[in-house]
Amino acid sequence: MNEIEIGPIDRYASLPAEVRLDRDRYYLVDNDGYKLFSRVCPHAGAMVELEDGEFVCPMHGWTFEADTGRCHNVPSAKLASYEVVLRDGVLYALMP
Repeated sequence: MNEIEIGPIDRYASLPAEVRLDRDRYYLVDNDGYKLFSRVCPHAGAMVELEDGEFVCPMHGWTFEADTGRCHNVPSAKLASYEVVLRDGVLYALMP
């Protein structure tokens, strides 16, 4: 497991927040602990957007819960997620 620095916690005053690590894009959320959700839809790979408190895939209209990443349309589908730790005021993603 690799720890990748996301940045200082004070940079993310409002969550969910967009995070970019190299070329990959995520949303940072706080639901009883910090997590990163991939912005790539598991259905067809389109970029998921934040709309009215949910993550939405514009390609086919799939919607995902912002706190769990679970899909409303297909309950067995969900956004890829990664644990995040806060250490000394800095967030780190635990990536494979």
